[in-house]
Amino acid sequence: MKVATGLREVSDEFFQFMQQLGIECVKLDNWKLLMSEPGACGIMKVDELRKLTEWLGRYEIRPYVFLLPQGPNTQYWNARFGQSPEADAEIENVCETIRICGGEGIPVVEWTWSIPDVWGRVPGPNTAGRGGAQVSRFNEHLLEGQRHPLAVDMDADTMWKNLTYFMDRVIPVAEQAGVRMAMHHHDPPTEFLSGEARILNSFEGMKKFVDYIDSPANGLNICQGTLAEQNGVDVLGTIRYFGERDKVNHCHFRNVKGQVPVFDESFIDDGDVDMYEAMKVYKGFGYKHCMMPDHVPSMTDDPKGRGSLAYAVGYIRALMHVVGEL
Repeated sequence: MKVATGLREVSDEFFQFMQQLGIECVKLDNWKLLMSEPGACGIMKVDELRKLTEWLGRYEIRPYVFLLPQGPNTQYWNARFGQSPEADAEIENVCETIRICGGEGIPVVEWTWSIPDVWGRVPGPNTAGRGGAQVSRFNEHLLEGQRHPLAVDMDADTMWKNLTYFMDRVIPVAEQAGVRMAMHHHDPPTEFLSGEARILNSFEGMKKFVDYIDSPANGLNICQGTLAEQNGVDVLGTIRYFGERDKVNHCHFRNVKGQVPVFDESFIDDGDVDMYEAMKVYKGFGYKHCMMPDHVPSMTDDPKGRGSLAYAVGYIRALMHVVGEL
Protein backbone atom coordinates (compact mmCIF):
# COMPACT_ATOMS: atom_id res chain seq x y z
CA MET A 1 0.00 0.00 0.00
CA LYS A 2 1.01 3.59 -0.60
CA VAL A 3 0.05 6.69 1.39
CA ALA A 4 -1.33 9.36 -0.93
CA THR A 5 -3.31 12.57 -1.04
CA GLY A 6 -4.73 14.91 -3.63
CA LEU A 7 -2.47 17.67 -4.89
CA ARG A 8 -4.28 20.55 -3.17
CA GLU A 9 -1.52 23.07 -3.78
CA VAL A 10 1.38 23.29 -6.20
CA SER A 11 4.24 24.80 -4.21
CA ASP A 12 7.51 23.83 -2.59
CA GLU A 13 5.96 24.56 0.79
CA PHE A 14 3.11 22.09 0.28
CA PHE A 15 5.36 19.46 -1.28
CA GLN A 16 7.66 19.65 1.73
CA PHE A 17 4.63 19.40 4.04
CA MET A 18 3.55 16.22 2.26
CA GLN A 19 7.05 14.78 2.49
CA GLN A 20 7.10 15.50 6.23
CA LEU A 21 3.84 13.57 6.62
CA GLY A 22 5.33 10.55 4.87
CA ILE A 23 3.17 10.86 1.76
CA GLU A 24 4.64 8.85 -1.09
CA CYS A 25 2.20 9.47 -3.93
CA VAL A 26 -0.30 12.04 -5.16
CA LYS A 27 -3.46 12.15 -7.20
CA LEU A 28 -3.24 14.80 -9.90
CA ASP A 29 -6.29 16.99 -10.38
CA ASN A 30 -4.58 20.23 -11.38
CA TRP A 31 -6.57 20.48 -14.59
CA LYS A 32 -5.89 24.12 -15.37
CA LEU A 33 -2.19 23.35 -15.26
CA LEU A 34 -2.25 20.03 -17.07
CA MET A 35 -4.96 20.20 -19.74
CA SER A 36 -4.39 21.61 -23.20
CA GLU A 37 -7.57 23.70 -23.54
CA PRO A 38 -9.48 26.08 -21.22
CA GLY A 39 -12.11 24.56 -18.99
CA ALA A 40 -10.02 21.42 -18.43
CA CYS A 41 -10.68 20.14 -21.93
CA GLY A 42 -8.46 18.67 -24.61
CA ILE A 43 -5.73 16.22 -23.66
CA MET A 44 -3.07 16.24 -20.98
CA LYS A 45 0.00 18.38 -21.73
CA VAL A 46 3.01 16.08 -21.55
CA ASP A 47 5.52 18.88 -20.97
CA GLU A 48 3.59 20.22 -17.96
CA LEU A 49 3.16 16.72 -16.55
CA ARG A 50 6.90 16.08 -16.81
CA LYS A 51 7.72 19.38 -15.11
CA LEU A 52 5.36 18.56 -12.26
CA THR A 53 6.68 15.01 -11.96
CA GLU A 54 10.27 16.27 -11.75
CA TRP A 55 9.28 18.89 -9.16
CA LEU A 56 7.50 16.33 -6.98
CA GLY A 57 10.46 13.99 -7.33
CA ARG A 58 12.66 16.42 -5.46
CA TYR A 59 10.48 15.61 -2.44
CA GLU A 60 10.45 11.86 -3.09
CA ILE A 61 6.80 11.95 -4.19
CA ARG A 62 5.45 10.44 -7.41
CA PRO A 63 2.21 10.99 -9.33
CA TYR A 64 0.26 7.74 -9.03
CA VAL A 65 -3.34 8.67 -9.93
CA PHE A 66 -4.76 11.10 -12.47
CA LEU A 67 -8.37 12.20 -11.94
CA LEU A 68 -10.13 12.78 -15.24
CA PRO A 69 -11.55 16.32 -15.23
CA GLN A 70 -14.97 16.61 -13.62
CA GLY A 71 -17.70 19.20 -13.84
CA PRO A 72 -19.39 21.21 -16.58
CA ASN A 73 -17.57 21.66 -19.89
CA THR A 74 -14.60 19.52 -18.91
CA GLN A 75 -12.89 16.78 -20.85
CA TYR A 76 -15.72 14.22 -21.19
CA TRP A 77 -18.74 16.24 -20.12
CA ASN A 78 -20.84 15.72 -23.27
CA ALA A 79 -20.18 11.97 -23.27
CA ARG A 80 -22.37 11.67 -20.18
CA PHE A 81 -25.40 12.82 -22.18
CA GLY A 82 -25.09 10.12 -24.83
CA GLN A 83 -23.55 9.51 -28.24
CA SER A 84 -22.83 12.58 -30.36
CA PRO A 85 -19.97 13.99 -32.48
CA GLU A 86 -18.95 16.13 -29.47
CA ALA A 87 -18.98 13.10 -27.19
CA ASP A 88 -16.90 11.04 -29.62
CA ALA A 89 -14.29 13.78 -29.84
CA GLU A 90 -14.15 13.96 -26.05
CA ILE A 91 -13.70 10.21 -25.78
CA GLU A 92 -10.74 10.39 -28.16
CA ASN A 93 -9.21 13.05 -25.91
CA VAL A 94 -9.73 10.82 -22.88
CA CYS A 95 -8.08 7.91 -24.69
CA GLU A 96 -5.06 10.01 -25.57
CA THR A 97 -4.79 11.28 -21.99
CA ILE A 98 -4.83 7.67 -20.77
CA ARG A 99 -2.06 6.77 -23.23
CA ILE A 100 -0.01 9.69 -21.90
CA CYS A 101 -0.56 8.55 -18.31
CA GLY A 102 0.63 5.08 -19.19
CA GLY A 103 3.64 6.37 -21.06
CA GLU A 104 4.61 8.67 -18.18
CA GLY A 105 4.32 6.01 -15.50
CA ILE A 106 0.97 6.97 -13.93
CA PRO A 107 -0.68 3.59 -13.30
CA VAL A 108 -4.20 4.63 -12.20
CA VAL A 109 -6.81 6.95 -13.72
CA GLU A 110 -9.83 7.80 -11.55
CA TRP A 111 -13.12 8.86 -13.10
CA THR A 112 -16.78 9.50 -12.32
CA TRP A 113 -20.05 9.34 -14.25
CA SER A 114 -22.74 11.82 -13.25
CA ILE A 115 -24.18 15.24 -14.00
CA PRO A 116 -24.90 16.52 -10.44
CA ASP A 117 -21.96 14.44 -9.13
CA VAL A 118 -21.36 15.21 -5.42
CA TRP A 119 -24.25 17.58 -4.81
CA GLY A 120 -26.78 18.37 -2.10
CA ARG A 121 -24.56 18.86 0.94
CA VAL A 122 -25.98 21.04 3.71
CA PRO A 123 -24.29 24.48 3.88
CA GLY A 124 -23.85 26.69 6.90
CA PRO A 125 -22.51 26.56 10.45
CA ASN A 126 -24.95 23.99 11.84
CA THR A 127 -23.02 20.97 10.62
CA ALA A 128 -20.74 20.45 13.58
CA GLY A 129 -18.82 17.27 14.24
CA ARG A 130 -16.54 16.33 17.11
CA GLY A 131 -15.40 19.35 19.08
CA GLY A 132 -17.29 21.70 16.79
CA ALA A 133 -15.34 20.77 13.66
CA GLN A 134 -17.27 21.55 10.49
CA VAL A 135 -18.27 18.40 8.65
CA SER A 136 -19.94 17.87 5.31
CA ARG A 137 -23.53 16.70 5.83
CA PHE A 138 -26.04 15.24 3.39
CA ASN A 139 -29.76 15.35 4.18
CA GLU A 140 -31.95 14.15 1.33
CA HIS A 141 -35.07 15.47 3.07
CA LEU A 142 -33.85 19.04 2.56
CA LEU A 143 -33.55 18.62 -1.22
CA GLU A 144 -37.25 18.38 -2.00
CA GLY A 145 -38.06 20.83 -4.75
CA GLN A 146 -34.39 21.61 -5.46
CA ARG A 147 -32.47 20.74 -8.60
CA HIS A 148 -28.88 20.95 -9.66
CA PRO A 149 -28.50 23.89 -12.09
CA LEU A 150 -27.46 21.55 -14.89
CA ALA A 151 -29.87 18.74 -13.99
CA VAL A 152 -31.05 16.40 -16.72
CA ASP A 153 -33.68 13.73 -16.08
CA MET A 154 -32.08 10.41 -16.98
CA ASP A 155 -33.36 6.91 -16.19
CA ALA A 156 -31.15 3.97 -15.28
CA ASP A 157 -31.29 2.30 -18.72
CA THR A 158 -30.13 5.49 -20.44
CA MET A 159 -27.37 5.98 -17.89
CA TRP A 160 -26.09 2.44 -18.45
CA LYS A 161 -26.26 2.86 -22.23
CA ASN A 162 -24.20 6.07 -22.13
CA LEU A 163 -21.74 4.65 -19.62
CA THR A 164 -21.09 1.40 -21.46
CA TYR A 165 -20.62 3.22 -24.77
CA PHE A 166 -17.81 5.18 -23.10
CA MET A 167 -16.35 2.04 -21.49
CA ASP A 168 -16.32 0.14 -24.78
CA ARG A 169 -14.04 2.80 -26.24
CA VAL A 170 -11.88 3.61 -23.22
CA ILE A 171 -11.18 0.38 -21.32
CA PRO A 172 -9.34 -1.39 -24.19
CA VAL A 173 -7.11 1.68 -24.58
CA ALA A 174 -6.36 1.68 -20.85
CA GLU A 175 -5.50 -2.02 -20.92
CA GLN A 176 -3.13 -1.50 -23.84
CA ALA A 177 -1.53 1.47 -22.03
CA GLY A 178 -1.04 -0.50 -18.82
CA VAL A 179 -3.38 1.82 -16.91
CA ARG A 180 -6.00 0.78 -14.37
CA MET A 181 -9.23 2.76 -14.45
CA ALA A 182 -10.79 3.46 -11.04
CA MET A 183 -14.47 4.39 -11.11
CA HIS A 184 -15.70 6.42 -8.12
CA HIS A 185 -19.15 4.98 -7.38
CA HIS A 186 -21.97 7.45 -6.84
CA ASP A 187 -21.79 9.85 -3.91
CA PRO A 188 -24.32 10.35 -2.42
CA PRO A 189 -25.65 6.82 -3.13
CA THR A 190 -29.31 7.79 -3.45
CA GLU A 191 -31.63 6.09 -5.94
CA PHE A 192 -32.04 9.35 -7.83
CA LEU A 193 -30.37 12.74 -7.44
CA SER A 194 -31.81 15.81 -9.12
CA GLY A 195 -33.57 13.67 -11.72
CA GLU A 196 -30.60 11.41 -12.48
CA ALA A 197 -30.61 7.69 -11.75
CA ARG A 198 -27.66 6.76 -9.51
CA ILE A 199 -26.77 3.41 -11.05
CA LEU A 200 -23.55 2.94 -9.05
CA ASN A 201 -25.20 3.37 -5.65
CA SER A 202 -25.18 -0.23 -4.41
CA PHE A 203 -23.24 -3.48 -4.42
CA GLU A 204 -25.39 -4.71 -7.32
CA GLY A 205 -24.63 -1.63 -9.43
CA MET A 206 -20.91 -1.77 -8.65
CA LYS A 207 -20.82 -5.48 -9.52
CA LYS A 208 -22.66 -4.90 -12.80
CA PHE A 209 -20.11 -2.23 -13.64
CA VAL A 210 -16.99 -4.37 -13.08
CA ASP A 211 -18.61 -7.41 -14.72
CA TYR A 212 -19.41 -5.49 -17.90
CA ILE A 213 -15.81 -5.68 -19.17
CA ASP A 214 -13.59 -8.37 -17.66
CA SER A 215 -10.26 -6.58 -17.70
CA PRO A 216 -7.67 -5.59 -15.08
CA ALA A 217 -8.08 -2.08 -16.52
CA ASN A 218 -11.71 -1.98 -15.38
CA GLY A 219 -12.05 -1.48 -11.64
CA LEU A 220 -13.20 0.73 -8.81
CA ASN A 221 -12.04 3.53 -6.65
CA ILE A 222 -13.47 2.24 -3.40
CA CYS A 223 -14.50 5.42 -1.66
CA GLN A 224 -15.03 3.84 1.72
CA GLY A 225 -17.08 6.73 3.03
CA THR A 226 -19.41 6.61 0.04
CA LEU A 227 -19.67 2.85 0.46
CA ALA A 228 -20.64 3.22 4.12
CA GLU A 229 -23.35 5.72 3.11
CA GLN A 230 -25.26 2.95 1.27
CA ASN A 231 -28.30 1.64 3.13
CA GLY A 232 -27.76 -1.75 4.76
CA VAL A 233 -24.34 -2.25 3.19
CA ASP A 234 -21.79 -4.77 4.45
CA VAL A 235 -18.82 -2.42 4.11
CA LEU A 236 -16.04 -4.90 4.86
CA GLY A 237 -17.68 -7.70 2.89
CA THR A 238 -18.10 -5.47 -0.16
CA ILE A 239 -14.45 -4.33 -0.04
CA ARG A 240 -13.34 -7.95 0.31
CA TYR A 241 -15.53 -9.10 -2.60
CA PHE A 242 -14.07 -6.63 -5.08
CA GLY A 243 -10.55 -6.83 -3.67
CA GLU A 244 -10.34 -10.58 -3.98
CA ARG A 245 -11.28 -10.18 -7.66
CA ASP A 246 -8.57 -7.54 -8.21
CA LYS A 247 -11.12 -4.80 -8.87
CA VAL A 248 -9.93 -2.23 -6.30
CA ASN A 249 -7.58 0.13 -8.13
CA HIS A 250 -7.70 3.11 -5.75
CA CYS A 251 -9.06 3.86 -2.27
CA HIS A 252 -10.46 6.91 -0.49
CA PHE A 253 -9.95 5.68 3.07
CA ARG A 254 -12.47 7.76 5.01
CA ASN A 255 -15.36 7.38 7.42
CA VAL A 256 -18.94 8.62 7.89
CA LYS A 257 -21.72 8.67 10.47
CA GLY A 258 -25.13 7.60 9.25
CA GLN A 259 -26.41 6.41 5.88
CA VAL A 260 -28.69 7.74 3.16
CA PRO A 261 -30.89 9.73 3.60
CA VAL A 262 -28.80 11.55 6.27
CA PHE A 263 -25.08 11.26 6.99
CA ASP A 264 -22.04 13.25 8.12
CA GLU A 265 -18.52 12.92 6.73
CA SER A 266 -16.70 12.44 10.03
CA PHE A 267 -13.15 12.32 11.26
CA ILE A 268 -11.50 9.07 10.20
CA ASP A 269 -11.74 7.62 13.73
CA ASP A 270 -15.21 8.99 14.57
CA GLY A 271 -17.47 7.22 12.11
CA ASP A 272 -19.46 4.01 11.92
CA VAL A 273 -16.78 1.84 10.28
CA ASP A 274 -14.02 0.15 12.28
CA MET A 275 -11.07 1.41 10.23
CA TYR A 276 -8.61 -1.06 11.76
CA GLU A 277 -10.80 -3.96 10.62
CA ALA A 278 -11.09 -2.32 7.22
CA MET A 279 -7.32 -1.98 6.91
CA LYS A 280 -6.96 -5.68 7.70
CA VAL A 281 -9.31 -6.48 4.82
CA TYR A 282 -7.13 -4.55 2.33
CA LYS A 283 -4.05 -6.26 3.73
CA GLY A 284 -5.77 -9.62 3.42
CA PHE A 285 -6.34 -9.42 -0.33
CA GLY A 286 -2.95 -7.86 -1.05
CA TYR A 287 -3.99 -4.34 -1.96
CA LYS A 288 -0.99 -2.48 -3.40
CA HIS A 289 -2.30 0.88 -4.59
CA CYS A 290 -3.01 4.19 -2.82
CA MET A 291 -4.63 4.79 0.56
CA MET A 292 -5.88 8.35 0.41
CA PRO A 293 -7.85 10.51 2.88
CA ASP A 294 -10.72 12.53 1.47
CA HIS A 295 -13.46 14.93 2.62
CA VAL A 296 -11.77 15.66 5.94
CA PRO A 297 -13.59 17.95 8.43
CA SER A 298 -12.59 21.60 8.85
CA MET A 299 -10.80 22.22 12.14
CA THR A 300 -10.44 25.42 14.17
CA ASP A 301 -7.85 27.91 12.89
CA ASP A 302 -6.93 25.63 9.97
CA PRO A 303 -7.98 27.55 6.82
CA LYS A 304 -5.95 25.36 4.46
CA GLY A 305 -7.13 22.10 6.00
CA ARG A 306 -3.62 20.93 6.73
CA GLY A 307 -4.36 19.93 10.32
CA SER A 308 -7.22 17.67 9.24
CA LEU A 309 -5.13 16.22 6.44
CA ALA A 310 -2.21 15.53 8.78
CA TYR A 311 -4.53 13.85 11.29
CA ALA A 312 -6.01 11.54 8.64
CA VAL A 313 -2.64 10.70 7.09
CA GLY A 314 -1.15 9.93 10.49
CA TYR A 315 -4.06 7.66 11.33
CA ILE A 316 -3.71 5.82 8.02
CA ARG A 317 0.02 5.38 8.49
CA ALA A 318 -0.52 4.04 12.01
CA LEU A 319 -3.01 1.45 10.76
CA MET A 320 -0.70 0.47 7.93
CA HIS A 321 2.11 0.01 10.45
CA VAL A 322 -0.05 -2.20 12.67
CA VAL A 323 -0.97 -4.54 9.78
CA GLY A 324 2.63 -4.71 8.57
CA GLU A 325 2.50 -2.37 5.59
CA LEU A 326 5.04 0.18 6.92
